[in-house]
Amino acid sequence: MKHRKISIYAVILSLIFWLVESVIHRFIFSEAFELIPSDLNELWMRLVIVVLIIGFGLFAESQTNKIVAAESEKHEIFVATVSSAQHILNNLLNQLQLIIYDVDKADKLSDETRTHLEQSIRESKEHIDKLSAVVELNAETIKESVRPK
Repeated sequence: MKHRKISIYAVILSLIFWLVESVIHRFIFSEAFELIPSDLNELWMRLVIVVLIIGFGLFAESQTNKIVAAESEKHEIFVATVSSAQHILNNLLNQLQLIIYDVDKADKLSDETRTHLEQSIRESKEHIDKLSAVVELNAETIKESVRPK
């Protein structure tokens, strides 16, 4: 039902138009109230308008569905890309931690360098987590998610 909302609205609008048109002819033109007009000219004019309203509703729904599908595909591509990047970065960061451990054992890493390297690893993990949490996909929100504090 959710996907047919615009078409349903178009049908309802067409029915309302048809009813209002009948009421106008009854009270404005003092004609007998007829849901289906006996005058062929009036009938085909109403039918043309109803077909146009419903046709536009179907067209609008079709275009909306295409836009929604494109946005959904864009989101899926983004999630797959971020997941892949997250996997690669996590492997890299884990390997860096292993290097820190090995260099620490050899006592060839200054405290300042070790602290800087650990901070870089932490910040990288935070950025990739923020990036993977982006919901609204546009350039600004993606850039904002990895902007330094």
